[in-house]
Parts: sequence; C-alpha cells; structure tokens
Amino acid sequence: MHRIALISLPLAALLALTGCGSDSKPKAAKPTAAAGADCGKVDAAGGAPAYLKVTKGSASCTEAVSVYKAFFAEIAEGKAPGQGSGGELSVQGWSCVIYPPDQIQQNGRGADCTKSGATVSAFQKAG
Repeated sequence: MHRIALISLPLAALLALTGCGSDSKPKAAKPTAAAGADCGKVDAAGGAPAYLKVTKGSASCTEAVSVYKAFFAEIAEGKAPGQGSGGELSVQGWSCVIYPPDQIQQNGRGADCTKSGATVSAFQKAG
C-alpha cells in the first residue's frame, strides 16, 4: 500500500510541472465573422484596394485576408486559370474565382473565395 502512495506522489508532481493537470488552459478558437461582416482591405493584383466582406456563412477574417493576399499574388504571377472568365484557383484550402471586368463593373464584386459553406467576397468599394 505504501508503494502506491510513494509512486503516485512523484507522478502527481510531474503532471503539475508539465501542465497536464486540470489547470491547463484550452487554446482560444479563431474568432469568426458572420455574413455581412466587413473583413478589411487588401491590395488586389493591380494594386487597387479590394474590400473583403463575408457574404455567406461565417469565416475568420484573419484567414480571409491571408487567403486573398495569396490569391491576388498568384493572379499577379499569372497563375489564375481562365482569369477574367470565372476560372477557379485553390488557395490555402479555399476555392477562389475572379470575375470578368464587365461583371465587376456591374455589381462591384470582383472575386469570391469559398470554403466549407462560407464565402468571402472582394468588392471595389467599401460597404
């Protein structure tokens, strides 16, 4: 009986020192924004501002900004298939598409990136 007590005491001390006890804190989840939320501004491939907005579902604005920066960088490098005609490009697990100039002028919406039921759109103007 005394052996069990002697073994469990050092084990309890080890767990407390390594943070494996009940005092360990859970990692914070990435905040998400619901449809209609503005996610800020990034520079589009040509340097013009693109204003990001969650248009469907919910998404992390931090992730959306990262995806759009990478997406526009790939467009600038000529990697977007069917650019201007709705060709899709996979970026960081998102499916992104840029619209033709006439469609952008009609509704101001230049691109959409979607993932898991969420869509974040890039617009020419804020709002």
